[in-house]
Amino acid sequence: MFGLSIGMAVACLLVAYVGATVQASIGIGLGMIASPVLAMADPAFIPVAIILVVVPLTVTVAWIDRTHIEKRQVGFALLGRLPGVIAGALVVAALSDQVLAVMIAVSVLIAVAASLTGRLFSPTDRALMVAGMASGFAATTTGVGGPPMALTYQNSDPATMRSTISAFFSFGAVMSLAALAMAGEIGLRQWQLSALLLPGVILGIITARLVKDYLNPTVVRPAVLVICTVAAVALLVETL
Repeated sequence: MFGLSIGMAVACLLVAYVGATVQASIGIGLGMIASPVLAMADPAFIPVAIILVVVPLTVTVAWIDRTHIEKRQVGFALLGRLPGVIAGALVVAALSDQVLAVMIAVSVLIAVAASLTGRLFSPTDRALMVAGMASGFAATTTGVGGPPMALTYQNSDPATMRSTISAFFSFGAVMSLAALAMAGEIGLRQWQLSALLLPGVILGIITARLVKDYLNPTVVRPAVLVICTVAAVALLVETL
């Protein structure tokens, strides 16, 4: 199926489902959870295929929680994202799949470490521009663009965090795809792989609508961090 064994295709679909469920519930998760596993399955997943399925995911979540979106904050974050996207597209075009795989693993581990520091951040204009730039670079190169924005919004109420980050990613993913297209990184293979992930993402959105109000952050957060760490370490071991 799309050049993958049935077992590997099912594993990719499953990890997309889990990642989409988490992201539709709290605002981030798909890239952190899925990217290391997808990179091991086929480097062509990263970053384009995962960014392609981020668009319907984040647009849907942003629309559902649209009354909670902080529009001004989205604007400042997108202003910062632009240079990050441009730099990211240039890096993707220049580096090998092996180097990108290492970057994915390292970016996930850095994100996990940052989330454990306990440092307090708030969505000021300056912080949003810096987070937007970091997110744009990370998302365009590795598909893992959520952590900088999540750190900025970690002390916001869940609906504001989920909706505002989703709105940012809705526009930001399109920016990344446009830059990657101009860099010649989008082809038929990437569209095929994104089609493989899409059913899992759709099911994740549906599941999140049913469970998001019942999820206990004290349980979900550590579980996500453990999953991300294991996946990132496994990717590093396989790559190196």
